[in-house]
Amino acid sequence: MGRFRNMLMRVISEKHLSTSLIRRSPLVDELGVREAYRLWASTYATETVTSFLDEELARTMLRGLPQTRLLDAGCGIGRRIQDSPNAVGMDLSPEMLAAGRARNVLTGDVRAMPFDSNRFDMVWCRLVLGHLPNPLLAYCEMFRVCRPGGYVFITDFHPDAAAAGHRRTLTDEAGAVHAIEHHVHGDHVQLAFEAGLSFVAHCDGAVGPSVRDFYIRGIGLKAYKRDIGLKLVAAFLFRKPNV
Repeated sequence: MGRFRNMLMRVISEKHLSTSLIRRSPLVDELGVREAYRLWASTYATETVTSFLDEELARTMLRGLPQTRLLDAGCGIGRRIQDSPNAVGMDLSPEMLAAGRARNVLTGDVRAMPFDSNRFDMVWCRLVLGHLPNPLLAYCEMFRVCRPGGYVFITDFHPDAAAAGHRRTLTDEAGAVHAIEHHVHGDHVQLAFEAGLSFVAHCDGAVGPSVRDFYIRGIGLKAYKRDIGLKLVAAFLFRKPNV
């Protein structure tokens, strides 16, 4: 009886392990960043749980800070700056820029930006750096183009979300789901320090009532209840020293 019980427990454990591995395994193809955003451009305007939490964090953390000369580095379709005449947007994907209504945008790489030094009093780089294996060059560029005393605002897909099995995905125009190349970074404060920036604040965006409807319309109430409290977005505010 004891031998049978041990065998049964082993089978149950292996079944649970296999289920866990299947849930976290690549069930969709993974695309490089350029190809992913080329395919996503036509449907990118639709808000997602991650982008909604990102915007919540931006509104809270940046309230009252100067944004007269704003750069949105990795702006996508430019939706966050389309009504801001003094803002400039830049993105790697010309298809994304073409899909948006913002006029003050240009193509460029966050690791080698086509701007003069000390130009902006606020630099955004939102949900972008996770696509880079090493974001240090991007941090150095943001430091360069930010004016002394200005701010750099970073958001990224939270490491807790990746650890829980969530992936960065897109749904293309045909309805197919694709994973997007993503690298987990838990060292944003250290990277910013190496680039010369000073830490100001850190906040996380977690699953809660504000995104419940996204779940109801998408993967369902059961998934929402499972994910309540899970951190999906990490946000950091840095400042360039005056000297």
